[in-house]
Amino acid sequence: MDKVTKFFKSTAGMVLLVTIFVGIAVHITTGNFFTAYNISTLTRAASFVIIVGFGQTIVLLTGGIDLSVATIGSVCGMASAIFMVDYGIHPYLAIVLASLIGIVLGGINGFFIAYFKVTPFIVTLATMQIYKGIVYVITKGMPITGMPEAAESLANGVIGGILPNIVIIMIVICLLLTLMLKRTKLGRYIYALGGNRNCAKIVGIPTERIELMVYCLSGWLAAIAGILMSCKLASFQASIGESWQMDSITAAVLGGTSMAGGVGSVVGTIIGGILSSVISTCITLLRISSYWETIVTGAVVLIAVLIDAIKDNPVIQSKIKRTLFGK
Repeated sequence: MDKVTKFFKSTAGMVLLVTIFVGIAVHITTGNFFTAYNISTLTRAASFVIIVGFGQTIVLLTGGIDLSVATIGSVCGMASAIFMVDYGIHPYLAIVLASLIGIVLGGINGFFIAYFKVTPFIVTLATMQIYKGIVYVITKGMPITGMPEAAESLANGVIGGILPNIVIIMIVICLLLTLMLKRTKLGRYIYALGGNRNCAKIVGIPTERIELMVYCLSGWLAAIAGILMSCKLASFQASIGESWQMDSITAAVLGGTSMAGGVGSVVGTIIGGILSSVISTCITLLRISSYWETIVTGAVVLIAVLIDAIKDNPVIQSKIKRTLFGK
């Protein structure tokens, strides 16, 4: 019971309650929210962002940030399409090869951040532009079509007529990452690195190696999302995942991951990603202009960050109490 109470007092718990409340309110208004079709569509769309968000969450746990996730996904989606269409490589092998490229691209970020001590924001901002340029140089902005049916079936398939494959893949990744973070030495090192980098180094944690591994993992997860999106569309388009950079940060922050590092979970990222998708769906169902989506999402993220900052800062709490109650 204490664990349940503690969860609903957390950022992720509050976001879950808000998500449920918004869903009920929109369903009462439109009658279309809690339908099988809408839930399936919503979870499919959210799963891609959540998978990228998993990588972003782990990076944020170390106190870093990865702005290149969208373009890594794009590069790897392009690579998988080229492997399948131009070279006739079997879809599953092409997916494996393209995902390895994601590890390499993420490793480039991690190498400069961990060993050259360059600010993560600067490194990933630069590589974001480089990776984006690579996509446009190779494709000239043109789509790559003709991907095999097996690839399309992997991303669009449904088990039992209810559960989409992409949702199952997302859940499996979540379980594996949760196990890694909670039950392994690597997971403990990641939280320690984000909690206090200097202390982590003093007690003998190989901070550079852990940081490198974290960015490699983020690159791999972004690659998986980009590849699966290409498979879903049965073609690669240079615009794939353009919004994942902000969406992944949104999912992580709304899920209770601290931008300062050391606090957060991938389960919370699922909740944050679903809320983000719910906002988009609700705006569509209510026939509100889609331009409002970014405004509402940005406002929700800002509120979540403020709540997190206030909750963990007694000085700010006392100032608010004095302002409101004069004490």
